[in-house]
This record gives sequence, C-alpha cells and structure tokens, in this order.
Amino acid sequence: MKKVLINIKGTQSYGEDTDTSSLITEGEMEIKDGICRLTYNESDMIGAQNVTSELVLEGNDKFSITRKGGLNSMLTVEKGKRHSCLYDSPQGAFVIGIFGEEISSNVNENGGEIHAKYTIDVNSGLLSSNKMDIKIEEIK
Repeated sequence: MKKVLINIKGTQSYGEDTDTSSLITEGEMEIKDGICRLTYNESDMIGAQNVTSELVLEGNDKFSITRKGGLNSMLTVEKGKRHSCLYDSPQGAFVIGIFGEEISSNVNENGGEIHAKYTIDVNSGLLSSNKMDIKIEEIK
C-alpha cells in the first residue's frame, strides 16, 4: 500500500440546479492484478462520523465505492450499464439506480486520474446527473 493524496470533485445536477462538493484527503492505494484499490476517510464530505471508503477500479469501465462505518453503502458505476445499489444516508437507507454514461482512467503505481459521468434514479425516475473527477498523487 502506498500513501496517496486523493482529490475528489463531484458535481450533481438536478434539473436547472447544480451542486458541487470536493474532498482532499490522504489515503492508501494498492494496484494488484490490474485492480486499483483506494482507501480513504470520507466523513467530512458526507457529514457522518467514522466513514471509511474503498474505491475499487476494475479496468477503464467500472468502479465501485463501498462505505463502512457511520454510513454503509455500495455504489457501482459501469459504463453502459445500470446497477441497483444500496445507499445509506443520514435520512435512512434506500435503493438507487446508477447508470454509467462515461468512465475513463489513467491510474498507475504513481497515481493518476479517474473521470466518470453517471445518472442516479430512484423508482426509475431521474434524480440527478453526476460527474466525478478523482486525482491521485503519491505522497513521497
């Protein structure tokens, strides 16, 4: 595991409204058998205590984010596919649909970037259009 600096910028659009959030945190990165794992604390960004997140990037077209601790959830974004995912929030847990529109990455042992564009739906009704940009830099 390498220590890395992770910069996550997320943009959510709800009709004409747009909300942007960002998180810069230290974490750990491991690349093994073509799969990249990032582990980091996400408590401040999502407003819950003791939340550890693990992002698993599989190739250039699929990643999942698993949150454990104060909130538990697993989100999967895969290009061209819709996944039903459990999402835990301070208001309670519910099932959402995630459809991956675009995913690109250029991650290696020294860091890199992941870009994703996806939609979120609830009960098959569009909730938001989302963009996520993640930059990873090795801490030396």
